[in-house]
Amino acid sequence: MSLIDELQRVRDDSLAALDASHDYYFHTTVAWNFLQGMVRQSHKIIARNLATGNTVDERELSDLARKYVTGHLASATFQHFVSLFEDFVFGFLRAWLTEYPESLKRKQLQFETVLELADRAAIVQTVVQEKLVGIAYKPVEKWFKYLNGIVQLGCPTADQIEQLVEIKASRDILVHNGGIVNSVYVEKAKGRARFKVGEALEVPDRYHRESWQLIRQIVTDIGDAGIEKSP
Repeated sequence: MSLIDELQRVRDDSLAALDASHDYYFHTTVAWNFLQGMVRQSHKIIARNLATGNTVDERELSDLARKYVTGHLASATFQHFVSLFEDFVFGFLRAWLTEYPESLKRKQLQFETVLELADRAAIVQTVVQEKLVGIAYKPVEKWFKYLNGIVQLGCPTADQIEQLVEIKASRDILVHNGGIVNSVYVEKAKGRARFKVGEALEVPDRYHRESWQLIRQIVTDIGDAGIEKSP
């Protein structure tokens, strides 16, 4: 597969996955709204979870629906948006570095590792993977500094990067700190911080939608720019 084909695949797969994730959020919201409408029309429902042993009726389920949509559903799909974005960035980098590994020529491998690899392609893939692992643990700003250092894409903008930093910091709080804001979030997000230390981080519908839109736009811009830069 040529570099252009691979970049198109990475871009298109990422956009399709982002759309599918947002559709899941929207369609699930519609389903819960439909349930609440049925409850208002006096329909009776009994939901019994055989795994937990918990049972709820239509009124309880209707009340839970609001919590599920604004809490679990919004949080889970928001986290998925960020994960898909990370997969895209590193999929793009993997494709580009595999095609143009010259920037990694100072990277060293243990001779034992080299002996275990089948050929040059396997060596390149190993070196590229080690490089990507090293980048993954750096701040988001460093990702794009490195990316634009190996191929001058001209995107994303500084403002978009600031927004992404806050988005990823929000995701990290949801994943690693039970949704309670700490000083790490405030330090990373800086002027973009939406909450103070000790507050519960929320993902309201507008923020959820705008985060998805931003990520989708950056995936499109980077993908398109990379394809244009490819020979």
